[in-house]
Amino acid sequence: MYKLNNKVQHYTWGSRTALTDRFGIANPQQSPMAELWMGAHPSASSQIFIRGAWHSLEKEIADNPLVMLGQATWNNYRQLPFLMKILAADQPLSIQVHPNLIAAKAGFERENIQGIPLNHPNRNYRDANHKPELIYALSPFTALNGFKPFAEIIQSLQALENRLPAVNLFIKNPTANTLRQLFITYLRLKDEQKHQALTQLLRVAKATKGEPWLTIVRLATYWPEDVGVFMPLLLNMIRLKPGQAMYLTAGTPHTYLQGVGIEIMANSDNVLRAGLTDKHVDINELVKNVSFKETSLEKLIFPPSRHKGIDDYDVPADDFALSVITLPTSCCFNTNDYPVLIFCLEGKCTLDIPNTQLTLNLGESAFIPAHNGAFNLEGQGTCVMATVGGKTRTVKGG
Repeated sequence: MYKLNNKVQHYTWGSRTALTDRFGIANPQQSPMAELWMGAHPSASSQIFIRGAWHSLEKEIADNPLVMLGQATWNNYRQLPFLMKILAADQPLSIQVHPNLIAAKAGFERENIQGIPLNHPNRNYRDANHKPELIYALSPFTALNGFKPFAEIIQSLQALENRLPAVNLFIKNPTANTLRQLFITYLRLKDEQKHQALTQLLRVAKATKGEPWLTIVRLATYWPEDVGVFMPLLLNMIRLKPGQAMYLTAGTPHTYLQGVGIEIMANSDNVLRAGLTDKHVDINELVKNVSFKETSLEKLIFPPSRHKGIDDYDVPADDFALSVITLPTSCCFNTNDYPVLIFCLEGKCTLDIPNTQLTLNLGESAFIPAHNGAFNLEGQGTCVMATVGGKTRTVKGG
């Protein structure tokens, strides 16, 4: 097992203080620290200390795939299939959608044939993988996720002045097709028509209490001329309490608005953006990947299964599973020939296998190769464990 050296991503929406205050991560330049990446993604692989020096985890996996990943993971994925992050948002992220696996493979191949470089700003697909993800809140966490029930969308739209034809059409006949037309209409607003629609929207929002109006006003402070400001009319407002989690599927429009959380996902960086961004937006490709269905709020909170101080989040995707482990319970786990990532969320924890012991302090993490087999976890505090599709299970616990 190996302690990790992880990379911080300095995106503009990130917090300047949250990762330092919570985990002691230095920020001498006082720049926004948006995400701490733990995993082997090619663009920001963690490093492990091996053979007397720091080496890329991605390269070590490539050089020793069966030892590091195990036979089943290598056969199914040819890489570490998950990526875990600590996300700290002070400002809203872009409104976005993730493609499913079929669309990601097709889009990646198509753009490769077109000769678009992987790092080109207009590239839609940076890999051939889907990106289901789970966010586990460490602080009060707000997000938009999925289309609201149609009746709730209508209630918001009816408050608008001088409504667009697509708005009136949806109010009269709320279907997936009219929602699609409305969504596209908002995204394609240009110039004076866009300015007028946003001005009218903000006039109503500032004069109306509650949601979605408060969020619309907040978004407009950051993106006053962006069509993403319309999205709270259509999408569910989510407020996670610390310890609650939310699962995001392919085809679901969403954004994170504010908060600190643990994010785990398939090992992908595929994002199709709809708004609240100055990055590339491809409306045609985005709409092809959106699922225009209503989702009730209660279905978006993802509950764990709980047993002896362990909360297991067994998501529908096979790429990853997350467990939150409350110590001082002494637990024995087995990798079952699957790779494991451990992050110390609170306090201190010790990993113990025969002839080897590794202590993780607050904010530190470790990679346990698949071939390690059984390991003990002890300490005082809370640890987070990521693995492949829930394959690692407690052998015994106190």
